[in-house]
Amino acid sequence: MKQSFKMIFSLCLIALISAVILAKVYMITQPAIIANEKKATENAIYKVVNTATSYKESKSGQTDIFKCYDENNKFCGLAFVAEGVGYQDLIKVMVGVSTDFNKILAIEVIENSETPGLGNKIVTPWFENQFQNLSLQNKITVVKVAPSKDSEIQAITGATISSQAVVDIINNKIEELKGYK
Repeated sequence: MKQSFKMIFSLCLIALISAVILAKVYMITQPAIIANEKKATENAIYKVVNTATSYKESKSGQTDIFKCYDENNKFCGLAFVAEGVGYQDLIKVMVGVSTDFNKILAIEVIENSETPGLGNKIVTPWFENQFQNLSLQNKITVVKVAPSKDSEIQAITGATISSQAVVDIINNKIEELKGYK
């Protein structure tokens, strides 16, 4: 009985010390993590609205919207994060749209856990570049062959679900934000 009490006490003490160390490490690294996330967000904003040199953040419901301005302080587009479930897990996409909300300027997949070598190809330039100047007059659709309309993108071979997930995530967020101007 005495020996099992010693073992339980030792395990509890080790767990407590580990928890304190983890909490300290978290507190020390948290500012750097926040700064890195902010920098990654800014880089994505400037990539999807490539004429932007500054932005102002606002909200539409739960969505952060970044109003982008060029070097002359002229409004040049909007950027926002769209997120949803892919084949494996959450996918986050930074989307840039024109000032009149009629076309996508560009996208950047900023977070995903899709299958390496297949669904993870949603981060490749080939896939992301298909969204440049894509019309928003109709919903974006995924096709398995070369696109024939200005609102179509070609699916990644072997990763149709991931390709469709990105399109659905973008379509849903754009539909939600249509009234925002």
